[in-house]
Amino acid sequence: GHTRKDISIDEIPHILEYNLNDVMATYEFYKKSLAKIELRKSLQKEYGIPCLNWSDSKIGEQLILKLYCDKTGADIWTIKEMRSNRLKIALNEVILDYINYESIEFTKLLDYFWNKEITETKGAIEYSVVHKGFKYDYGTGGIHGCIKSGIYESDDNYIIIDADVASLYPSLAITNNFFIEHLGQEFVDTYQSIIDMRLKAKKAGNMVLSDGFKLAANSVYGKSNDINSFLYDPKFTMAITVNGQLLLSMLAEELSKIENSTVLQINTDGITIKIPRLLEPTYNDICKEWEDQTKLNLEYVEYSKMIIGDVNNYLAVTTKGKIKNKGRFEVDKVVGS
Repeated sequence: GHTRKDISIDEIPHILEYNLNDVMATYEFYKKSLAKIELRKSLQKEYGIPCLNWSDSKIGEQLILKLYCDKTGADIWTIKEMRSNRLKIALNEVILDYINYESIEFTKLLDYFWNKEITETKGAIEYSVVHKGFKYDYGTGGIHGCIKSGIYESDDNYIIIDADVASLYPSLAITNNFFIEHLGQEFVDTYQSIIDMRLKAKKAGNMVLSDGFKLAANSVYGKSNDINSFLYDPKFTMAITVNGQLLLSMLAEELSKIENSTVLQINTDGITIKIPRLLEPTYNDICKEWEDQTKLNLEYVEYSKMIIGDVNNYLAVTTKGKIKNKGRFEVDKVVGS
């Protein structure tokens, strides 16, 4: 034990070996954490927030708090106590008015959301749509769907394209003027300034500050559903998650019209589809029209091969040779990274 006093000479080498292992393991953890440590030191120096021992989400939350109060002149301690509590949320109050579908299946989906009233966010949404043989699952956290497990490849006749919405949650809020009710319009202005500062820092090569602003932007959605946060407003949470799913479903419905197309996956902020190479211009036109309508931006990756277990477990190889692996395929993932 650590409190023993009757240690023999023979035990000392074993104790030193044990201690050395602890020190070396701590050093290895330190090396893997250097980027996170530098981020925290820089933010502490730049904004005076004592964040060296904070989680990513707390850093994001507190950075927003400071920037919001700096922008509005509000008292930090007053803002920290504010919340927008909701006894119930009628989802038709948050659904964007231009969302619509042509197919019976997706029209029924919209009716489901339009008539849904919730009293809590956890597990409040459970709905599925089967459209052209592909099953779309809807929940509080987002949309999910996956083709049956197998190996899917591009070839001379077919191409696999993945389209992800750039910064879906922040973009939805800013583009559609969704705001935390007790923070008002100034919240959207602060949110926009965070995105602008991130892009400016990234362009200047200051990846530390860029990452800090990214934490701030990405923390809003989760914290808006956390009663312990000054960002708490579950109606805002639902405005983001409901419209995110419905808008991506609009894109999926249009893309599935492409002749001989096969939807492979849909997951929160993106859709992967296999289409005839000759119809890639049609794919591009559909995506461009969707971007123009939603004011959101899509980012594309072309895959040469996908090995799919399910929506959370797959390996994808880009045409440039980069490997994207998720779930049980993450053989080289560092815990905590």
